Amino acid sequence: MAPCLVAVCVSRPARSERQHDRGHIRSDRATRTDLRRSQKLGRRMELAFSNKENAPSADSEKQLAKRANSGRASGSESRVQEREQQQQQHKAGLGFSFNLDVEGIKSSRAYRAATNRNVRILLAGAIAGIVSRTVVSPLEVLATLRMCTVGKAGGTLLAQAREVLKKNGIRGFWSGNLANCLKVAPSRGIQFVTFEAFKKTMHRIKNRSGAGDAAASGTDKPLTASERLLAGGLAGMSAALLCYPLETAKTLLTAHPELYSSVFGTMAGVARTQGLPALYKGLAPTLVAMFPYVGLDLMVYEQLKIIYKRRFGREAGFMDMLVMGSIAGSVAQTVCHPLDVVRKRLQLQGLGGRPVVHHGGFLPTMREIASSEGVSALYRGLAPQYLSVLPSAGVSYLVYEKMKILLGLQSVQ
Repeated sequence: MAPCLVAVCVSRPARSERQHDRGHIRSDRATRTDLRRSQKLGRRMELAFSNKENAPSADSEKQLAKRANSGRASGSESRVQEREQQQQQHKAGLGFSFNLDVEGIKSSRAYRAATNRNVRILLAGAIAGIVSRTVVSPLEVLATLRMCTVGKAGGTLLAQAREVLKKNGIRGFWSGNLANCLKVAPSRGIQFVTFEAFKKTMHRIKNRSGAGDAAASGTDKPLTASERLLAGGLAGMSAALLCYPLETAKTLLTAHPELYSSVFGTMAGVARTQGLPALYKGLAPTLVAMFPYVGLDLMVYEQLKIIYKRRFGREAGFMDMLVMGSIAGSVAQTVCHPLDVVRKRLQLQGLGGRPVVHHGGFLPTMREIASSEGVSALYRGLAPQYLSVLPSAGVSYLVYEKMKILLGLQSVQ
């Protein structure tokens, strides 16, 4: 047993010797770490001195900038060439090319200018419609009530005015005016925006030639009366299609103020009791009526402006605009009044306790009214409508022209 212990003791080093060896190992590691740090520092210093010696001069910097710009230019040229090749391939394969860069269009100055112009036209038209309708609301209430009367209309216009005053008070003459303004503001604004857009498109197509725009060669051709009539008719149909539920609500509020109290409440009540299609009763005759009505209105007014400027060599004044607007509105109303009567009859039948009398469409209803009530029934309410349209159209165009001047707008001639 003793020899084994002696052998173990001899084979294992003493504790002090082991600690000494570990100290040497730690010192060697620290030395190697310091050496690596000094080598890295030396390489960094050498690199800094070499960069300083080889720093480019001002001329070399300009050359580098030119190379970069030429690289960008060559890159953009290559991209343009690649896009043109793609368009040519597309055109060869399909017969036409269509490249729509949405972001480029939205960021372009022309897009922003066109959008800003359309917003200003919409605002000018909306303000003109609100002012004109509010001014002539009493006359329009009387005209609507006479047009919607089934059978022989009794009493004079003054007697009907007394009845409205007795039944609903002074506010009865403005019943439905809020709905009317809510309908007229977007409707009139959309009419003017789309009218100017259609005119601009027609003018561009008309003056386009093989060598370029005709305006650039000094042969600019103005629009004719028939082209203005077409642009105005399309504008009227577009506005009527978008705003027709408001027209139905306005008619109901005017004819039955005791049953309906608000615009959106009226539309919700009609949709709930008779379904959503009830809000579009009479849409077909409305679209048919809006084309000649708005087309004639806008065409006659603009033609009168052109004739006035050609005759007197200056723009129309305050009273001149009122007269021209009144003439345009009265012409349009005279031609389209029978269509307006049929439209309002179809709108109101079955609503507010009214009987359903007409079961056909637009033309059968017109024939039925003429045969059962006489042709004069198709012009019922025309006298108060004249009293309404004359100041309404005049004020509308006057306010619109003044708003155009205020907002810096100019129409296509």
